Amino acid sequence: MRKCPKCGERLSPLYFKTACKACSADILYYHFDERLEQDAQKAAAQEEKVQRLLNRLPLRRNKR
Repeated sequence: MRKCPKCGERLSPLYFKTACKACSADILYYHFDERLEQDAQKAAAQEEKVQRLLNRLPLRRNKR
């Protein structure tokens, strides 16, 4: 079973509406900004790992 992130009301797995039936909170966009910030931090960390890996690789550079 799913729960509403705001009020904790149990929702049926077959409940497909976007708003909670108890508190009318929009389930899809509740704390959207915080989740977006977390995703941005994860992406920055992954980009840093890739850059470190690419910096270790010996790259051939054509000199003309």
